[in-house]
Amino acid sequence: MNDLEERLRSALDARARTFEAGPHAWTRVMERRARRHPSRWLLAALPAALLAAFVPVLLNGGLGRNTATDPTGVYQQLMKERTPLGEEVTVDNPSEGKPLRLWFAKAKLGYPELCVVVERAASEPYGKCSDLYQGDSSDAWFVGGSLRDGAATAMDWGVARQDVGAVTGVTKGGKEFPGTLRSLDGAPYRIWTVTYPAQETILKVEIADVKGRNVGWRPRAMMSPPTEPALGASMELPEGVSVRAVRSKQGQELTWTRAGAYVGSLAVPPQLGPTQTISRSDVIVGVAPKDVVRIEVSVNDGGTVTMETRPDPWNLGVALFAGPSSADARGKGYRVISYDASGWRVNVDMVGGTNDDPRPAVGEVMTIPGTEGSGKPMRVWFDKNNEFCYSGGVVPDDWSSSSSCVESFREGPFGYEETTSYLPDPGVVSYFGPAGEDWESVDAVLSDGRQIRGSFLRGTGTPRPVWYVNVPLGAEVGGFLMKLKDKPVKQVPIYTKDCARQAARSDATHHTLPAGVTALLTPDCVAFWEGSEVVPSLPGPLPDGKLSDLLDQERPTRWIDGEKTWYGYALAGTVKVVATRKNGTTATADAAPDPWGQDVALFAARESARKFTVGDVVLKGYDADGKELWRKDPPS
Repeated sequence: MNDLEERLRSALDARARTFEAGPHAWTRVMERRARRHPSRWLLAALPAALLAAFVPVLLNGGLGRNTATDPTGVYQQLMKERTPLGEEVTVDNPSEGKPLRLWFAKAKLGYPELCVVVERAASEPYGKCSDLYQGDSSDAWFVGGSLRDGAATAMDWGVARQDVGAVTGVTKGGKEFPGTLRSLDGAPYRIWTVTYPAQETILKVEIADVKGRNVGWRPRAMMSPPTEPALGASMELPEGVSVRAVRSKQGQELTWTRAGAYVGSLAVPPQLGPTQTISRSDVIVGVAPKDVVRIEVSVNDGGTVTMETRPDPWNLGVALFAGPSSADARGKGYRVISYDASGWRVNVDMVGGTNDDPRPAVGEVMTIPGTEGSGKPMRVWFDKNNEFCYSGGVVPDDWSSSSSCVESFREGPFGYEETTSYLPDPGVVSYFGPAGEDWESVDAVLSDGRQIRGSFLRGTGTPRPVWYVNVPLGAEVGGFLMKLKDKPVKQVPIYTKDCARQAARSDATHHTLPAGVTALLTPDCVAFWEGSEVVPSLPGPLPDGKLSDLLDQERPTRWIDGEKTWYGYALAGTVKVVATRKNGTTATADAAPDPWGQDVALFAARESARKFTVGDVVLKGYDADGKELWRKDPPS
């Protein structure tokens, strides 16, 4: 058999193992196992001339594979279901001596991504698109890097908000490498790059605003794999994947990266089955027994990808593979079929998807209005334990979209979840949660003071109603107004928001508290610093409101741990706050009226023992005469 015939046989065999989606598809595939493939008889009967005409059809796209081997082809593959956002930029990649192409794109479901095409000196180019979900609470962050074994110089890249003025890479030893910022017309963010010697270890980027003021830093560990002793040099696999054998506390592991970003780790030998895989966005990697030479991954309701394995270079006795993911494999689930050198099917592994709803519903499963056209509607229901469950929502492939169920919420009887729908344009953010029978209204309050009225759902047979409110994408929500029957309106701030960006950019003077803590009231929150470092913030007043509106005898204080201190605000008249732990130890903080006319008292103290745990602490507030004003018990 000549090479052309061998390639055709492989192509026909692969097609014969590819099957259609449907309720009986797997049954039909299993029925094929004992059959001889007619294509093998056809192969012997075909003349060489016809083979020459037939082979290109099968080998060049007949199986839906990515055959792009040049940068333009890689770009076209990436953009099949994406839309460019603004112009693109080409930069020099010092690790490869070839250009690196960067641009923003809108994903199929509408969320923004940063895409890259990497040309390589000794291998085929590859590309990837990374979601930008970290942008909700960051000024700048890492997305990728070119560092590889054997390179003298490396480059990291990432994105920054438009008002960031400088990004500087900082090594473990404190060396600094200034970055370059680029603004692209029509792009949602700026792109930054930092070039550094490959032997240096970049730990973080420090971020400055346009006036040169430090506004924080972002660790490289958010992108990089865990640091463990390596067993040798890394191995390069297709699709820009690198795998390194390391020795961890759990034993020998394989650590996978792509464009400098962590993909995942797998134990050696595989622990849960003969073949183990990791699916991340548009790539699948894995480890198999050493006698496996070919892997087929068939995504449920999707396509099939064939990958050739490679023996590991560290003598671990396993085979490694990597390839493109033809669909949302992580969400839909997929089937991994292993073959040995003779073509014998060694093993079939089933990997379940994350989109299933494991907890049965009591009553109707409802869809949050406003999310129907998003591509992944948000579905909500109650289970038999009266827990509130939800599933769906537009999230990138790398983020789990499996269902979640909650018993309680962040704000006593009131709690919320949120989901962003980018499609149809211009998009909405939906806030929702379980409601009580006596709830009359839930309104969202925007930062400019406008209010958006919420609505209620009541599915057939459900134990409780569900509230929701839709806010235009891009609008800033300061909190909610909640009205219960025969009770006054309660203000509920959104206090998970990170207001450090606005606070760090403010020229206002910080108010000094004990223990080296300073504070500043911003439109979004009360920001705190320990020395020069920003620490977690506390909720600020709703528009046209005061901090005192957020306190009452039921909730007389809001407080939090910092790195080295504890601090917060409490009812007016408080001059001392005493924290008592379950073990009987106490800590005392001095309090004084706030300087902003918010009718609260601010307090802070240095840690006296170990870190606080909210569930372990009873807080008591005292007035100037030593009388107990209030008491806050831990959540029950």
